[in-house]
Amino acid sequence: MFLAACGILAVILTPTIPGLGAQLLVLLAAATATELLMPLVRSWRGVAWVSLSLLVIYSWAYPGSTDHVWIFGVQGFLVGLLIVIRLLGFVSVMYLLLLSTGPLAIIRWAGDVNEDLGIMVSLTLSVLPVMKQQMDTTIQAQQARGMAMGGNLVRKMRVYLAVLIPVIVKSLVRAYGMAVLLHVRGYGSSRRVKPQRKVTSGAVACYAGGVLWIVAVAATRLVLR
Repeated sequence: MFLAACGILAVILTPTIPGLGAQLLVLLAAATATELLMPLVRSWRGVAWVSLSLLVIYSWAYPGSTDHVWIFGVQGFLVGLLIVIRLLGFVSVMYLLLLSTGPLAIIRWAGDVNEDLGIMVSLTLSVLPVMKQQMDTTIQAQQARGMAMGGNLVRKMRVYLAVLIPVIVKSLVRAYGMAVLLHVRGYGSSRRVKPQRKVTSGAVACYAGGVLWIVAVAATRLVLR
């Protein structure tokens, strides 16, 4: 989690395309070392159309472009490319985190930071599959009643609104019941003593790698000024 946070911060602070490209290559190398390269590359498909749209829009509409190739500006293309590489960096960092770190490890880390945060993360991760199942069940029930999922944009918005309202209402009822259950069990009445965890060599390597990552980006920004 610390390394992922440092990676997100480094991607935000990096102002140049070569710097972001170098970090993206490092992430690809890390994915290759952990045998996660192909799943990571496949995760880019979800942002492929967004990335292409950003490149086209910035190349065509960026007001600071002075050099043009047909109707597309070179400076706008470079600005769009910077944003696309940064987006791929965000996706890569988060995807590597989710693939390399299990839900229990994330919940344990959040609980070590703050007990309430740990409970929130745990409940969120447990509720998401339930909400997805409830969404599928509601869609099937509405279709069984004769509701058509197709049509124009306005009709689709009405259809999904009819599906979302029951899901949201049931989620609120479930959340209220969970809050009552936590209160009945005495949550918050007393705080447990956190057990001392041993610092492993892997954790030290992650902390050191994250710090070095941020230091390298900060040094690069100072040099480019």
